[in-house]
Amino acid sequence: MAENEVLDVGNRRHYRQWREALADPNLSGSEVAEPLVAEFPIRLGGNLRRAPLPAVLKACGSDRQALQDAVANLKYGAMAKCVERAYRITKSTNPLIVGQKISELLIDGLIDKANRYAVRQSNTDRDRFAELEHGAAARLEACKPEIVRILVASLQNEPIRRTRSAPEVQLSAASLVSLSLLRPAEIQPRESPNG
Repeated sequence: MAENEVLDVGNRRHYRQWREALADPNLSGSEVAEPLVAEFPIRLGGNLRRAPLPAVLKACGSDRQALQDAVANLKYGAMAKCVERAYRITKSTNPLIVGQKISELLIDGLIDKANRYAVRQSNTDRDRFAELEHGAAARLEACKPEIVRILVASLQNEPIRRTRSAPEVQLSAASLVSLSLLRPAEIQPRESPNG
């Protein structure tokens, strides 16, 4: 998927609190989704702060070669392709319209990747899985205006305000025990260069 740079929920450095909350069977679907929703705008804004997208949006209205050049010249190519895809769907170069469509694409992609990760990592029953999916979708839909604001600012080459960092989630004793038992197996010791 082209949005891997933004949506990589399985990466150890990204969405750590969400993965820990996912391991806690006592949390509701919306409680599990909270760290995911809190970190996503922070990660998105940080990535877009380094790579504004107005050149790609401007090229969307011109010939195909100019668009390919704009996408190729942008360091953050995954988002450039997302802008191109949103333009093809909306047939508009209005930053607000394109920003709304990009947010829908990103939210759908994040929910899909989060669901696939949840299925691979746990043996949840169908009811629990549906609760997790519904909780993530509802919470991400609620934060959609913030995501659109970040995208529109980037598309208009305006400064992107920093959002606060994600709050810590309190885990239950059962999830802490399961995490502490899983961690040694996950951590691979590095070999020293001498031996």
